[in-house]
Amino acid sequence: MAHGARLVLLAVAALLVAACTSSGPSSTRSQPPSSAASVSVPPSAAPAGTVSSNGCVGQPPVSPLPVWARAGFNPPDQAMPHVLGEAGNIVAILWADRDALHSPALQNRGNKILWVSRIPFVAPNPLVINATLAGGTRTVTLSVPGGPGPSTINLPAPGCWTLRLSWSGHTDELKLRYVS
Repeated sequence: MAHGARLVLLAVAALLVAACTSSGPSSTRSQPPSSAASVSVPPSAAPAGTVSSNGCVGQPPVSPLPVWARAGFNPPDQAMPHVLGEAGNIVAILWADRDALHSPALQNRGNKILWVSRIPFVAPNPLVINATLAGGTRTVTLSVPGGPGPSTINLPAPGCWTLRLSWSGHTDELKLRYVS
């Protein structure tokens, strides 16, 4: 590899590390209204384990949202912690720059997620979430009434959760990290 290419790779890596560890802007964010999701937790055949890398985002990027997910944000290009679905059909917008999601949920701060669909959807079809904890067979099924939008998503154990999402005939998948 040429020396110039190595320098470019090092610069990109440094920018990524800085973006992931940034505390984000000091602008005021409006909190979405809470919408409780109904939870059904089947018995687990395997205990919840600790999760290492498995592809889960340690701290989600704090950067401008995709253009299609900016409605209601002022300024529209403000940096927000978020995780984009693998197919790019949905984004999970989080409300804390670090350790946004906790299991068990913190008393003074909910596990708020604003789901924004890139694809138009038919309300009031629910957003159905099938979540699986990495490293085991523990699964949870949740339903957000009315489809993508504001929600509170509590999962029963810390770790890296794969969320398979479906709404109005659309699907996507993403990983979210819950801390203890």
